[in-house]
Amino acid sequence: MSREQEALWLDDLMCDGQSMYGESLAYRLTGDLDVATLEWAIGQIISRHEVLRTRLTERAGEPVQIVGAAASVRLAQLSCPPAELAGTLSRIVAESLDLDETPIRPWLVRMSPTEAVLVVQLHHAVIDDWALNVFQRELMHLYTARLLGRPPDLEPLPVQAGEFAVAQQAEGLDPADVEYWRERVRAAPLSCTVPPDRPGPEDLPHRAGRHVLTIDPELGQAVRAAGRALRATPFTVFAAAMGTLLWQYGESDEVIFGMPVSLRGTAAVDGMIAYLSNLLPLRLAVSPSTSFRELTSATRAEVLGALAHRTVPFAHLVRLSGRVAPDSLPPLCDVILVVDDMSWEPFSLPGIAAERIYIPPARAKCALIVSLVAGEDGGYTGLCDFDADVYEASTMARVMSRYAALLAHCVAAPDETLGHLTGVPMTHAARPPST
Repeated sequence: MSREQEALWLDDLMCDGQSMYGESLAYRLTGDLDVATLEWAIGQIISRHEVLRTRLTERAGEPVQIVGAAASVRLAQLSCPPAELAGTLSRIVAESLDLDETPIRPWLVRMSPTEAVLVVQLHHAVIDDWALNVFQRELMHLYTARLLGRPPDLEPLPVQAGEFAVAQQAEGLDPADVEYWRERVRAAPLSCTVPPDRPGPEDLPHRAGRHVLTIDPELGQAVRAAGRALRATPFTVFAAAMGTLLWQYGESDEVIFGMPVSLRGTAAVDGMIAYLSNLLPLRLAVSPSTSFRELTSATRAEVLGALAHRTVPFAHLVRLSGRVAPDSLPPLCDVILVVDDMSWEPFSLPGIAAERIYIPPARAKCALIVSLVAGEDGGYTGLCDFDADVYEASTMARVMSRYAALLAHCVAAPDETLGHLTGVPMTHAARPPST
């Protein structure tokens, strides 16, 4: 396995079959769907990308991935009334995938003869956001080619996920990268999240909840404009605002939260479906005298440093931090920020109206994951997945409303010190303004 696959596989072993790493790709399809062609197209993708027909298991005490033979694919089909669709989709994604059997399971949920939802369940150990786009693009291409009676013309893959993993493990870790992270995680803040409403159960995984945050086009454009003025990407601006939020809720003048990064970057792997991502901590020093401009600059430097040393897997960073006893120490990163500015090609099939559906996860990966997805109108949709065994939905609604208010205020007044933020109502848990 790759180092990243190993970490997820080991996490699953500790969760007694209730994986935290279920992902899904879902589309509402309206029109005359050719189910046999859809099955064929999905089967071709699985044949083309070995990782989708690979078992992650153990052999002679070592974690390995074993590629299975290509085979025909059958969609698991079921029917449900439109009023029961949300519950049906939630039950589907709650069914864990056993990595010792398969990392993928496609479903077709029929509401009527002309209306259905395609749900492709995938384990995170074989997929990332970039790869979801690859899957979508190839599904459109293959379905259309078959339906129109023309041969598909996808280029052969230069490398498969298993070959990448073998090369990665043989290369090992760069000592300079390891030393960089040893210093960055040394004596890191022990807890950096929103104060919980209640203690969660000891057993993992916990239930997930979702709050949807809308960042309107005006604020989205203000974030981009502030980024240009501050010489920062939109992600950096969003991250500086997240650092401000966590500092206000916390008790330390340091904050730490997670940033997913891609391990891609070469043509050889850009078209490959695989889990080629890593989670890296962003550690920021914040004080009442810090301005948002200064915090954004510090965040930019932290992001660039992390990207320059991105190949050290998160599990290794946890060991470097000394947090090897998860029952007694808080996680290294209990909040994760994702900003998806990627331009996805609209999903379409001949004679079919298609709409992407985002199905909430069944289980929480950590306390809070904020995924900001750019819209065509310039705004962002924030999918805020939280630990529902620890937080009330109303608490998360207040927290994310506060995040949006802080973001708007800080990009409008970047030179105001964080200890004297004005115009942003303080919550009972947040710090009072400094005197």
